[in-house]
Amino acid sequence: MKKIVFIIFFSLMMILPTYANSGVNEAISPWNYQSMLGKGIDVDWAKTEKGINYYSEKEVKDFKDIGIKHVRIRVSKNATKEMLNHLELVVNDCLNNDMIPIIAYQADDFKNNPTQENMDKVTDWWKKVAERFEGYSYKLSYDLLIECTDTLNKQPDTLNEMYEQTTTAIRSIDNKRIIIISPIVRSSPENLQYLKIPTLHNNYLMAEWHFYAAGPSKINENKKCTTGTDEEKKLISDRIQIALDWQNSNNIPTWVGAWMPSNYNDENDYTVGEQITFSNYMTKSLEKAKIPFAVNADHQFYDSEKNKWINEKFPVISSIFNTGITIGDADRDGVLSNEDSALILQKVINGNVNLPIEDIPNGLTLLDVDKDGVLSSNDATYVLQKVLDKKFNMPIEK
Repeated sequence: MKKIVFIIFFSLMMILPTYANSGVNEAISPWNYQSMLGKGIDVDWAKTEKGINYYSEKEVKDFKDIGIKHVRIRVSKNATKEMLNHLELVVNDCLNNDMIPIIAYQADDFKNNPTQENMDKVTDWWKKVAERFEGYSYKLSYDLLIECTDTLNKQPDTLNEMYEQTTTAIRSIDNKRIIIISPIVRSSPENLQYLKIPTLHNNYLMAEWHFYAAGPSKINENKKCTTGTDEEKKLISDRIQIALDWQNSNNIPTWVGAWMPSNYNDENDYTVGEQITFSNYMTKSLEKAKIPFAVNADHQFYDSEKNKWINEKFPVISSIFNTGITIGDADRDGVLSNEDSALILQKVINGNVNLPIEDIPNGLTLLDVDKDGVLSSNDATYVLQKVLDKKFNMPIEK
């Protein structure tokens, strides 16, 4: 009898992790899902060799700690058993840490050469993914294509055919999982109008759009950002309004799948202060519109090899995910004052003193305003100088 009880107990223990990962299996409406997503980030955990090889659950925990609510898990590889096993590990880690996972497929072959054969490969990829994650928590959703580019940009009908075919295949396995589709020309909101809603959307559908996905520019008039002029702000607000109009007329909620605080991949000519100014306006504008977003991308802010945030850019990511945090604001009251300077000096004298800003992961990096890697009296002096002269730029702002 004891042997039978032990066998039953052992069997239950073996299957418990599966149920833990699948979560409460209740479908989530797209509008509720939109409100749950909040602020997220694009991740390379299943895309690049570095992202895959150095991935660990600690990344999920670190992201969760600073207020990230969802991750857009970009995948570039074929749906092999090895890839699916790794993807399942990532999804499980997310769900077990209350992080919403969105799987997004790159599908380069289809974008470069949108033939029926390559379309079928995309559909087959998603069918294998849907089979692997059947029964999983409905917090997991499927983003069918990572940004329409290349030859496919000129073929909206082909893109819609892929969405129709792939959605039908997924629905044969999973009727109520949220599917996300995006338009041509790098998922621009102006092109949402060309989307054809898949027949079997089953009222579990969202639309994705991007702007400033590669960051702002100081010369490109279509995404220009210099000092944050009214004209530059209007570029942002106009695109948000286009998405809102489409969302309301089609009764389908939208989500921004990518925007970048700076042109990191090109000139990379924005100071930390400029990045924070741009990011604050983007964040507040999207929050006002109640449209969730994912920042592009994790490797710009987090060193997966060392499992730590990149100090130089941490003030930027903090400004996005910790609303109201100011560089040098040691007491976290939202205002830079002589008290902040005094607190920094106190910390320098007595390292055991805990400052309010230390409640934030890597919070002390926001006080290292001279960017020398050490908290010192110089930092206190710079903060005081900034208090006395608002136009003064601390080294971290240059």
